[in-house]
Amino acid sequence: MKLKEFFVDENITIPFKLFGKTHWFLMALVLFGLIMIYFNRKRTYHLSDVLKRRIGVISAIVLLLNMAILYLSSFYYQIFDYKTMLPFHLCYLTNYFYILVILFRLEKCYPYLYFLAFLGPVPAIIFFDVPSCWESFNFYLYVISHHLLVIMGLLTFYMYPRKIELKHVFKLVVALNVVYFLMNIFNYYFGTNYFFSQAIPPFIIHLLPFLKYIPVVIILEGMEILILWGLYLFFKKQASLLK
Repeated sequence: MKLKEFFVDENITIPFKLFGKTHWFLMALVLFGLIMIYFNRKRTYHLSDVLKRRIGVISAIVLLLNMAILYLSSFYYQIFDYKTMLPFHLCYLTNYFYILVILFRLEKCYPYLYFLAFLGPVPAIIFFDVPSCWESFNFYLYVISHHLLVIMGLLTFYMYPRKIELKHVFKLVVALNVVYFLMNIFNYYFGTNYFFSQAIPPFIIHLLPFLKYIPVVIILEGMEILILWGLYLFFKKQASLLK
């Protein structure tokens, strides 16, 4: 296979199938990773500061290289599309947030990082959307920026647990809604669909047809609150048990 085909997806020979074998394998792999981290949480908490730092930095560098390769390859092969490839997806923003928080040790941002590492990636992992698998860079890009991010989110929480309060959830909801509002304006003028503020992806509507009768903002806000509340209860309890 030529290098260009790896980045451009010109000839798809291994198409990705939603809820196919590869999809279930990757979800099982993430679940296994999360379970292993959970059952080794105290050991993770008691790792040396040097090892914790090394794990965090390596993870941040992997995420950074992943994003860098995306943009370098898209410009090099002239396939960059501002309608889908700008860093305005929630998961991409979370990747950059993780990189900044870990590399610059922004400890006050840790609680928000815990939430964001799950908020966008978890629905994206369930509703995996790439044209091909194993033979395409987009496949690995997606896995690193979603599946790996979720695993690193939980690992980071157990390495650097912080007291979780409702104010963190409230501030995050406000910040996300501000971004959502700005994306609405951007999407309106540029014909894009970042944050899915204009429409839920067609393949999800096909899978869950009842969603077409519910306003997009209700779907997104409802999912956001449900996930954040569940994460709040989990992180709050786990942080207290580690102390």
